[in-house]
Amino acid sequence: MASRLEMHEDLIICLGEVISMRRKRLRLSQEELAHLSGVDRAFISDIERGKRCPSFGVVASIAEGLNFKLSRLIRHCEDRANSK
Repeated sequence: MASRLEMHEDLIICLGEVISMRRKRLRLSQEELAHLSGVDRAFISDIERGKRCPSFGVVASIAEGLNFKLSRLIRHCEDRANSK
């Protein structure tokens, strides 16, 4: 059974994957997403690579920049984590 820390790390990685996939589906660069969301491009890069744990507010801003409901973004992340 996975520890809480491992589950937390898996969710952070899945969040980054979902953000990256959605951004690419919209054909946005990280720079464009940074502009739309008000989040620094380097921070977005770190999130997409699972290197940073964003606050709830940052995730909400990125979801808005991706024209994605926050609840849908979280659901996609949970679904992806559960399928691993």
